[in-house]
Amino acid sequence: MTPRPHPTSPRLPSAHLLWGAAMAALLGCTPASKAPAGSAVDASLDPRTAVALPAEAQQAVLAEMRALLDAISNTLAATAAADTTALLAALAPAGSAAAADPGLEALLPPEWHALAERTHGGFDSIATAVRRNAGAPGLKDTVLVRLAEVGGACKACHEAFRVTVRPT
Repeated sequence: MTPRPHPTSPRLPSAHLLWGAAMAALLGCTPASKAPAGSAVDASLDPRTAVALPAEAQQAVLAEMRALLDAISNTLAATAAADTTALLAALAPAGSAAAADPGLEALLPPEWHALAERTHGGFDSIATAVRRNAGAPGLKDTVLVRLAEVGGACKACHEAFRVTVRPT
């Protein structure tokens, strides 16, 4: 008797890519340290570069990161459903036009800017590919490969930096 696959297991190569892209996006997300921000314990356990921001700016950065996660999630869902309209709507809030305001960007290090440009530019690149190839047979795989590249930029940023609140 041949064992049957679990009903929820991926059966197509593109489903494997979808799962891989989701995992790549999630790997860059690690829980924040439980130590108070700026404490000696926090700094000794977390080798990432601390980016100290005013509380309002820190919250703006975190809100943008949550928006990027929403875009990744919605992009995966729209790609799985082969819904081009929903896919373009999912990508729009994460593109370069939606990047942080110049006042906030002035508070961030240049290396952060490079990774942010890679991330937002990656979303722009996916949107361009979707517009050019809507309905094409390989579009799903194209989106997933490029989304995995975006996830790599997210992961690189999260590995390099941690956002803290600047003492007042």
